[in-house]
Amino acid sequence: MVAFLLLPAGPGILPISMKPRQSIRIPVMVAILAAAGCTSPLRLHPSPLAQDELDRFLDGGRDARVYGITTYQDAAGPRFEFANRPQSFRTAQLPFESVPGVPPVPIVRVETPLADEFPVLLDSSARQSWAVMDSMRGLEFRVFKPPTGEYADHVVASIPGYAGVGNQLILGGLYIQNPVFYMPPARGGLGVLARTGENPDRTATALIAWERAARRMPSVVGAALMRGFHSVRFDFPDRRAAFSTAGPYQPTNPAAVLDCVPLYDWRGRPAVAGELDGAPVTLVLDTAGDFDISVPGDVSGSPGTLRLGTLQFTNLNVATHARLGLPETFPARLGLGVLARHAVTLDFQQQRVWFEGKPLRGTEKSATSTGDDTPVHYRGITR
Repeated sequence: MVAFLLLPAGPGILPISMKPRQSIRIPVMVAILAAAGCTSPLRLHPSPLAQDELDRFLDGGRDARVYGITTYQDAAGPRFEFANRPQSFRTAQLPFESVPGVPPVPIVRVETPLADEFPVLLDSSARQSWAVMDSMRGLEFRVFKPPTGEYADHVVASIPGYAGVGNQLILGGLYIQNPVFYMPPARGGLGVLARTGENPDRTATALIAWERAARRMPSVVGAALMRGFHSVRFDFPDRRAAFSTAGPYQPTNPAAVLDCVPLYDWRGRPAVAGELDGAPVTLVLDTAGDFDISVPGDVSGSPGTLRLGTLQFTNLNVATHARLGLPETFPARLGLGVLARHAVTLDFQQQRVWFEGKPLRGTEKSATSTGDDTPVHYRGITR
């Protein structure tokens, strides 16, 4: 039997719209718990559960091996073997949701067997996928026991997440079995995981548009799920993403290929090697970052020049992680200010990154909890 934590009703609870009763193929008790869908937006910033609520949430977990998933520990953190398994020999095309005033943001709509389509953020800088507690019924989420948790390391998060598994995630008709999500034990939205408040130069109109989109997003799809595919293509000029398990990536128009560079791994994230102002640099590809380049430490403040293979990008705004509110433990990050000029394919099967198409001219540069302050003990998690 699947166990769910019942939370008191609140503003914006359950951002996922549930499918009609006749289409639900799950036990009656689960159908009862999956109350009628509410499309109201979430409160963006989460507030942590009280200790007794957290304990009930964790005590309802089950061993990952029950779902055929084996958990390993590597240098980057927990790794889940036999999770995030997409259908073979399939390709799914998903259009981006529009967010006015910012570069093309890869927000796409997915669904589950229990829930109608809902928006998710494709964030390649996130090692794992993340979801809010208000979506656990629609995802059919079951937390793992013993608890497996961590703080997100691609953003500065104050609430950790606990790993668990959903039933299926459906991307344009392509099914993913046993998708693993980290779920912060909190009410509300994704908070910093939605990546809304990083760019201090963003216009007020753009900030409002991004936050409006973020309040309706119950989930972030990270690199671990993407790596289950042979390739994931972000066609920023045409504002769509393609997920493929149909074999090695082959550009449909070889003449449009600008360059193809090696794909590296940085703690579970896709990365490339290049030169920034003549100095070697490793860059994590950040498909949710509203900036050109962000680096740890200090920078001179002058426009930067980046070389990736034969590609050269000039007059880039090189920001610091500190200015954007990003963790200093991360290496340099390559954001949408550069990526959104091209179609960019993460070719996991052949370990390459493809840059295609003409650059977009004039790509627009976008140039707290309340309540009880009693400390909460997050079992099995250290910073």
